[in-house]
Amino acid sequence: MRKIYMAGMSHKVAEIAIREKFYIPMDVKTEALKNSPFDELLILATCNRTEVYTASDRDISEEELVRYVCNLAGQAYEDFAKFFYFKSGDDVAHHVMNVCAGLDSVAMGEDQILHQIGRAYETARELGATGNSLNKLFQSAIHTTKRIKTETNLSKLSCNIPFLAMKQVQRTFDDLENRTVYIVGLGEMGSLMLKYVQEYTTNIFASSKTFANAEKFADVLTPVRFEDRYSVIGKCDVVILCSACQEPIVTKDEFEVQLAHQSSKVPELAEGPNKPKGALDIVFERHCSKVAEHPGVSANSRRLVIDLGSPRNAEASIGEIAGVEYVCVDDLENIVSKNRRLRMVELEAAQKILKEGIDEFLHWNRMDNVSKQISLHAEQMLNVANEESEKLLRSMPDLAEEDRHRISMMYERFAKKLANDYLYKVKAENSPEDVQVFLKCLEAIHE
Repeated sequence: MRKIYMAGMSHKVAEIAIREKFYIPMDVKTEALKNSPFDELLILATCNRTEVYTASDRDISEEELVRYVCNLAGQAYEDFAKFFYFKSGDDVAHHVMNVCAGLDSVAMGEDQILHQIGRAYETARELGATGNSLNKLFQSAIHTTKRIKTETNLSKLSCNIPFLAMKQVQRTFDDLENRTVYIVGLGEMGSLMLKYVQEYTTNIFASSKTFANAEKFADVLTPVRFEDRYSVIGKCDVVILCSACQEPIVTKDEFEVQLAHQSSKVPELAEGPNKPKGALDIVFERHCSKVAEHPGVSANSRRLVIDLGSPRNAEASIGEIAGVEYVCVDDLENIVSKNRRLRMVELEAAQKILKEGIDEFLHWNRMDNVSKQISLHAEQMLNVANEESEKLLRSMPDLAEEDRHRISMMYERFAKKLANDYLYKVKAENSPEDVQVFLKCLEAIHE
């Protein structure tokens, strides 16, 4: 009977330097789904996890599936096998339900993973890579997660600082796609902030004390040298500070000077009207042109500074500057503490819904396997009936063709009636476990 399996790695077992080696590009994923060696296949590849789900009528070993994932990523099995986890049967259902609901995420209860799983499922389904088992599994996971989002407040009560910082940005600017964001510091906290920001805008600038580190992200942002930070801070709508430092890297006096230098129309990065424009000037001009298309949005209207540093990266007094909102990590920690207490209640409710979803799928899966076994037994009964009718008809060679057909149909109807009375009714009126006992008795008789 068909069984489900999965192999993968996540932020819980591998650091980003390992995980990024296993991010599977869309073209590779598409080719794999079109030419799957398994009966069913789904590939989930995000920043925090790479997981491959299969359903197969044959047994699949951990080594076979992990090797398959390594081959997809172009990595050596011997070097990376230790970073993978492997699950089969009911454990796969428990895992994917928890992942989809965000209970296995960096920010517990976050919404992004639901959309990522939804896209991965739709891609696999559209390419014909999934079948009855994975379709039901992922449809159940998505439906259960939506119930949790609707019936609980879990996703609104994050205990993750970068996630809460992103919520603060969204509360301040509901038009973030038309704003510029500047991230200073690209360590663990800054990299996570970048992932959140990328979901809402492409107007991103970033600095790291080592410029080469900022250049690594040049495909999704404009890198800025750390020493040029003030000229960018004064122009961006949102500034997120995540740098490790002992002294403030943003002072009130310098920030005020930069704000005072800004024109109400197109900000100039370099001082002096005749000084040549650099790449950053051009990017800002392009951004301001985009902003001009949206009435009511001004590049110089408000500033939000989120300070996630400990010690703080900025002087708290910058919050006294007109038009500047300053939020430090302590402000967010207070929300975390409050949310942590409330989350216990919401988590309990979410886990109850999750259990209902898991139980429902597992019951369906057991019944699906039972149905397949029932169908095999019914087919076997029909074959036996056909064999017996043929034996009888061979003993009566002179019988008219019409009578021969009538006898054959009588045997066939009798076999179908037996299957209905003794197989399908047993299935409808008993648990999968009890039906399995009944089927084992039938198998013993046939042996």
